[in-house]
Amino acid sequence: MLADREIERSFTVLKSFFLTITLLSVFSAAHAVQISDREKQIQARQDQFEEIKSTFKQLRYEVVINPSFDERKARQYALKLIELNKPLLTMFEERSDQGKTKARSQVWDHWPDFVKQMNSYRNASNSVLEPLRYANREDAAMYVNQAAKTCKACHRLYKKR
Repeated sequence: MLADREIERSFTVLKSFFLTITLLSVFSAAHAVQISDREKQIQARQDQFEEIKSTFKQLRYEVVINPSFDERKARQYALKLIELNKPLLTMFEERSDQGKTKARSQVWDHWPDFVKQMNSYRNASNSVLEPLRYANREDAAMYVNQAAKTCKACHRLYKKR
């Protein structure tokens, strides 16, 4: 009788042990997937910003610097920039200020201001297109410079250096 109880107790301990191990492995796997997803999100955001930076430089060159202004080419860069800017806010919705990110925690700590700054940049970037439709280089350059200033203002507050 005593031996049966000890066997039953040992069996219960073993079941608890295996259940604990199983739960730990499930939680570890879920955490690893979460980290992997966060890393992918951060990388996608950084890739998007690199593409924006490259396109913005090309747009700025065509509008502000290039002596032989080509409004058609500038318009293509402006349209591409508008498209690249569209998903930016959604790329920051989930807090991701840990890991290999350039975003500071202030993005999420001061979310309404971050949204305001981001919208200022997007509005200035979007405004470049209208004067380009009429080959108005001077107004387009003004909006390009305004967009550059909004980038700098946002980076000063929300980007790690």
